[in-house]
Amino acid sequence: MDRPLRRIFQFLTVLFLALVLMLTYWQVVAAPKLAVNPYNKRSIADEMKVERGVITSADGEELAVDRQSGDNFYRVYPQGKLTSVFLGYDSVTYGRAGIERVYDEELSGQKGLLGITNSLDQILGRTRKGADLKLTINMKVQRAAAQALGNRKGAVVALNPETGAIIAMVSYPTYDSNTIDQTWKQLNADSGNPLINRATQGLYPPGSVFKMVVAGAALQEDTVTAATTFNDTGSVNEGGYIVHNFGKESYGTHSFLEAFSKSINTTFAKVGVELGGQRLQDYAERFGFNQAMPFALGGRTSVFPKAASMDKAALAQASFGQGEVLATPLQMALVASAVANGGTIMTPYIVQQVLDYHQTVLNNTSPKVWRTALSAQTAATLKDLMVKVVTSGTGTAAALKNVQVAGKTGTAEVASGEPDAWFAGFAPAEDPQIVVAVLIENGGTGGSVAAPAARQVISAALGL
Repeated sequence: MDRPLRRIFQFLTVLFLALVLMLTYWQVVAAPKLAVNPYNKRSIADEMKVERGVITSADGEELAVDRQSGDNFYRVYPQGKLTSVFLGYDSVTYGRAGIERVYDEELSGQKGLLGITNSLDQILGRTRKGADLKLTINMKVQRAAAQALGNRKGAVVALNPETGAIIAMVSYPTYDSNTIDQTWKQLNADSGNPLINRATQGLYPPGSVFKMVVAGAALQEDTVTAATTFNDTGSVNEGGYIVHNFGKESYGTHSFLEAFSKSINTTFAKVGVELGGQRLQDYAERFGFNQAMPFALGGRTSVFPKAASMDKAALAQASFGQGEVLATPLQMALVASAVANGGTIMTPYIVQQVLDYHQTVLNNTSPKVWRTALSAQTAATLKDLMVKVVTSGTGTAAALKNVQVAGKTGTAEVASGEPDAWFAGFAPAEDPQIVVAVLIENGGTGGSVAAPAARQVISAALGL
C-alpha cells in the first residue's frame, strides 16, 4: 500500500474508532441519565405507552393514577393542588418534577426486575406497568396543614421524629398538577413563584427558632444551665451593634429558662458571643446547617456563616437567628426533631414502599440516622425549655388541652414588610409523635400567627 492510501486508511480508521466511542458513550454511559432527563421529550412520549404506577398516601388515598386514551396513558392527580408540592407533575411538554421525576424509573417500570418484565411484555405485545409507590403522607394531616396555612405565602412541614417520615408538606402559593400544560406560562410568570416548594427550597432568616440551636450548644458546653441568671436592660452593645429585644422590651433579672421562653434577644446575643463563632458554627452544622439535605426530593442547604467571617457584631446577630443565618422550614423541623428524639436527627423521607403491580413489596424504607446534634441529657433539658415556651412563654397559642406541646416561636426581621412568622415544635412532649415547623412570610409574630397554625396540625396528627 502506497503512502497516500495508507494515510487515508489511517484517517478513516481514526474516524471509525471515534464514531464507535461516541456511540458507546451515548448509548451505554450516558443513556441512563438521558432516559430520566426531564427535558427528554422523546423518552417521555415513549413512556406514555406504559401505565405508570399508582401513588397512594400512607392512609390509602390515591394521589396519582393513570388513565388511558387510545394507545397512550395520561396522569391524573385526584387531590389537585393539595399534593402538587411533593408529587410534582408528569408532562410530555414540560417533563417531570417532584416524586414523578425522582422515582420515574420505578413508576415507569424501568428498574430492576420490573424493567425485565416490561421488556418481555413489550415483545409479547402486552401492556407494560410501572411500580406503585406508597408515601408516608397522612392526608388528614396534609389537609389540616393546608387549611392552617390558608392563602398565606409560606410552608408547613410535619414529620415523625423517631423515623424521619414526612407526614405532611404544604407550600403556598402552589399549582394544580392536572393543569400544568395549560398554566405553565402563567405559573412561570407569577411573582409568587408557585412552582417553588417553599418547605425545601425557600431560605429564610429563622429568627428566634434558631435559639433552639444556640440553647442546645450552650447547655451542652456548660456555658449555661437553665437556672443561670442574666440582667437585661433592654439592649446590649456587642462589637458596636446594639441588640434590642422584640418590641424593645426590658426583662431585668431573669434565668436562662426565662430567656428562652420569653425569647430575650439580648441574653442570646451574650450567650452566643461567649460560646464563640467556631463553637456556634460547629453546633449549627451538627444540626444540619451547611450540610446537603439528604432528602430524595432535594432542597436548598441551610446556611450558618463561617466563624472566620464573623466579627462580634455578626456573631451576636447570628445568635438569635438574624444576620446571615438562613434556613428552610424542613431544616427547622429537623432541628426540633433532634430535641424530640433525644438529640438524634433521622434522615427525612417521603416514600415508604415501592410495590410491583401484584402489590409485592420491592423496597421498604428503613429509618436511618442522619446526624447526632446533642446528647440525650441536653436534649431533655432543652425539651423542658421548649415546654415552658408553650405553657407560659411566647408560644401559648400552640397549647392543647390534655396534651403537652413543646415549641419555639420566631419573629424574623426581613428586608421589607412585616417579619416572617415561625413556629417549630412537637407533641406530646413526653412521647413525641409529631414535629411541626410553620413559616409564614411577612406574617407578623410567630406566637400570634405561626403557633396557632402549628396547633391545628398537631391536633390533626394526634387525632384530637
